[in-house]
Amino acid sequence: MQLDKSSYTLPNEKNAILEPLIEQYAEKVVYPAKKVFLVPGEFLRGVYYIAHGRTRHYMIGLDGAEKILYALSDGWFYGEATLTLQEPTGLFSRTEEETTIYIIPYLDYERLVDTNKVFRTAVMKNFSKKTMILRHEIENLTFNSCKERLKRLFCATADPSLLIEDKWYNLKVHYTQQEISAIIGGARITTSKLMKELCDEDFIRILNRNTQINAVEYKQRIEMQ
Repeated sequence: MQLDKSSYTLPNEKNAILEPLIEQYAEKVVYPAKKVFLVPGEFLRGVYYIAHGRTRHYMIGLDGAEKILYALSDGWFYGEATLTLQEPTGLFSRTEEETTIYIIPYLDYERLVDTNKVFRTAVMKNFSKKTMILRHEIENLTFNSCKERLKRLFCATADPSLLIEDKWYNLKVHYTQQEISAIIGGARITTSKLMKELCDEDFIRILNRNTQINAVEYKQRIEMQ
């Protein structure tokens, strides 16, 4: 199961050339945790590059239900599509923790895309990854139950580098039930019920408020991909 199937992305590898290049042209902004810095209908000041931290980009329905499209972290770009099309954003954007962002003015962004291969490659990889996330999300919502989507979410962010008690893997991202509900597109009460079921089935366990996934279950699902 590829990690880019999850809307909760992991940090990109640091690029020693890319960030100093961005710093030359961009405005540096540090936002505190839980800061809503973009709302639907707002025009972006430039393309956003997340140097450090995590941001959530989501929609809210008329009934108040929230749906996360991306949760982006270190090394990700945001806003390149709407800025290129000269359209306002259709999403809310909020920091999940203190976040350092570089805002690249559009004219500088265009020039760097045209003239700098390192920058252009980084932007294209980010855009392509986000496109694949949305494709997998459509597939997920169309063909999979809430329970299956929940299992996929946990597998996508499992950390198999450390086996705990010969049985469990931690997750690389800590989720609240509200965040999980927003990601899988289910009601909070449904998420709570499904997580209890997964605990009863030994697929996950919750220890000191941290969710861990059964290593055997994880490996079996990875081998199925």
